[in-house]
Amino acid sequence: MACNRLESLRFISTSALRIIGAMTLITSCALAQAPQAAGPASDLYKQLQNTAAIEKIAQVNNVVIHRDRVTITFVSGTLFIPTPVAGEVRSAVFIGKGTLYAAPPPEKFEQENVYRMLHAENLSTDFKTAVLRFTDNPADILSQCSFHSDVGVVESHDLAANLEPSLLKETGINISGRQLESIMNGESPGIFLAQFDGGERGRFTYLFDPQTRIPTSNFGINAGEKGLIFAYNHDEFSNDVWMAFYSQQDYASGISPYADNYNLIGIKKYNLKLDLMEPKKVLGLTATLDMVARVDKLRTIPFEIGEELSTYNDERLKKQLHILAAHLADGTPLAFFQEPWESGFSIVLPQDVKAGQELSITLDLKGDFMMEPFGVSGTYFPINTETWYPRHGYLARSYFDITMLHRKKDRVGTIGELVKDGPAPNNKNVMITEFRTDYAVPLASFAVGPYEIHKATAMEADGKSLPIELYSVSPYVARGINPDLMLAEMNNSVRFFSSLFGEYPFPFFRAIFHPFNFGQGFATTIMIPGVDIATFYNYSFIAHETAHQWWGDMVLWRSYRDQWLSEGFAQYSAMLYVQLRSKPGSELEMIKNSRKTLLLPPATMRGIARGRLADVGPLIMGGRLETDRTRGAYSALTYDKGALVLRMVHFLFTDPQTGNGQPFFDMMRDFVQRFKWKTASTEDFFAVANEHLKDTPLAQKYGYKSLNWFFQQWVEGTGLPSYKLKYHIESDAKGPILKGDLLQEGLPDNANWFMPLPLVIHFPGDKIARGTIAAQGLHTAINIRLPQIPDKVELDPDMWILSARTTTEKE
Repeated sequence: MACNRLESLRFISTSALRIIGAMTLITSCALAQAPQAAGPASDLYKQLQNTAAIEKIAQVNNVVIHRDRVTITFVSGTLFIPTPVAGEVRSAVFIGKGTLYAAPPPEKFEQENVYRMLHAENLSTDFKTAVLRFTDNPADILSQCSFHSDVGVVESHDLAANLEPSLLKETGINISGRQLESIMNGESPGIFLAQFDGGERGRFTYLFDPQTRIPTSNFGINAGEKGLIFAYNHDEFSNDVWMAFYSQQDYASGISPYADNYNLIGIKKYNLKLDLMEPKKVLGLTATLDMVARVDKLRTIPFEIGEELSTYNDERLKKQLHILAAHLADGTPLAFFQEPWESGFSIVLPQDVKAGQELSITLDLKGDFMMEPFGVSGTYFPINTETWYPRHGYLARSYFDITMLHRKKDRVGTIGELVKDGPAPNNKNVMITEFRTDYAVPLASFAVGPYEIHKATAMEADGKSLPIELYSVSPYVARGINPDLMLAEMNNSVRFFSSLFGEYPFPFFRAIFHPFNFGQGFATTIMIPGVDIATFYNYSFIAHETAHQWWGDMVLWRSYRDQWLSEGFAQYSAMLYVQLRSKPGSELEMIKNSRKTLLLPPATMRGIARGRLADVGPLIMGGRLETDRTRGAYSALTYDKGALVLRMVHFLFTDPQTGNGQPFFDMMRDFVQRFKWKTASTEDFFAVANEHLKDTPLAQKYGYKSLNWFFQQWVEGTGLPSYKLKYHIESDAKGPILKGDLLQEGLPDNANWFMPLPLVIHFPGDKIARGTIAAQGLHTAINIRLPQIPDKVELDPDMWILSARTTTEKE
């Protein structure tokens, strides 16, 4: 059913193969308004939920079923089957003795993740109960059993009935809704989910979703992985993903479609109308979505909303936006399904829709989704800045038209260009403010409060002027804000990055104050805390968020595995800015701090763990690096290591003798132009880099024709070696010779680790010679003819190459 576009494929690594408060939530279709077509959908949904109505049972012995790389054996016990739904068995309960075996996927970093999570090479465990929900063919189960009428087992009823509420609360998954979607859209193959308990591993869940819907929507795992094994972590109020994998068929072919290849619709435009008249209490939202179907026979559409809300303090239950009504453009009401705790909802269309067909759906939602930060009274923000409106798929680009009704005393800000701001026609105490984007962007956020707008103008290199504005608040609302400084840094950084990476693409640049300890860079608009002191840290902070206009907005990362293309690139951009903007050596302080972060031990619930954050996992594990046992890993690796890896790419494109790094910026500009308004993967970036590589001095000197070795070492790998140059000076009839040994210590398993490093030699009279030496394996002999005896030799004094420690020792 999915489109097979080549640009939507992930090539598997060659190292593997390679309103209101307590409002009662509507949990089924609005039958009073729904068309007749909604009746069967509602009935089907209720039948899928009624898994406790056991119809027959079987005593089983050594019944074995296979779902992709997972083998489940019902050794002995009883299998309970409920009444079929839509002519097929859709669920089952097992009580007895069973075993499960799952071999980790072939990628080394996935194998390391399994060991980190389970302290075992694979998942091999027993269990006493299993609750299954599926839409795939259960013939392999049923054919091995001899059933008879149910004699009534209360425990099986309870197990069946409790699965869905626990999944909803712990993960946001509405498994009945997912089954409904699978059945009504005619998905093939279908989904399979089983939750196990009573064994040595406790309670855990196995999911196989060939359309990648649940991995993407509920776990943010969207690089094409179809299988997950996970367990709820009560201490962290989140789920530990033990194993994530592509299908065996994908591994066999070496290619896996990205999750966005399975999107059912594309949302071309959002028309969002926000009711912010009581921002302390409620967010009202009417969302009109102009869409195009991407598959044939489309009948049910799932949407995500509020999926980042936590189970802590029942946040997702109490704060979620609730869907109240849905209809087509002609007024035809639509059935919808949303359960308490669900991180989304589903819409049912009155009839099948063909691929390419356009449709418009209007949704009415309301909920306590707003927050007023402590200490900054009168300013309000959505609880989660990115999940307050309904979305389908991961970071799909859309146009936005955002209209906000708000109090006269407030100002509102969001992305896009301000097109309307004034009183409502019939009520001067109600203000209407409208923003619009003329470009498709992946995310939108907003803020409301007593904002004061400060303005400036940046003059770009081509002579065009760029309006800059800051939505700030008065010192009486929040201290520590210097509007002049913030506007100046926005001005400087946006012009600087335009010169490096290509023209700033939007007609204005805006910042909105928010009182949090982080920033966010949305297209046209950055959300940042106050800055009032001219320090290199504050310079880098504003520069980082500004750089997201290129890295994250203009060029969007493809999947969670590629998010370092946004955060790491923005962080290195900030280092480049600080090098120009601040006192000499400030960027080296940033580099030192990033290196130190990688050497820190991970934090845990109980204190400090052993090892280093650098060893937790590779860059391409993204958000999965962060667990209750490896706190701090995501930030350290995605931001800090990501920046330092890009810095090494910069070095590899630089002439070491002249210091000319323009080929690096030429490559980066080309990367931006090729993927402008598109999504890019890590592989896409290195493909562009490889095209530009051949004429660089280092590639010619050392004979490599691509950066595949670099990718495997620094992006797919977790190695962080130390470098030591031990040298002495000898002389012969022709003059002095630098001789010695270049050591690479702390190498990973690959003892052939290769890396060029800068070498700086100081001669009398303040003369300096610059060159490189390449480390290959544990020891590399050094033999360099010199024009005269040097005063000093330094290995990588400017810290171009990431290392745990780099030293030079004269023997």
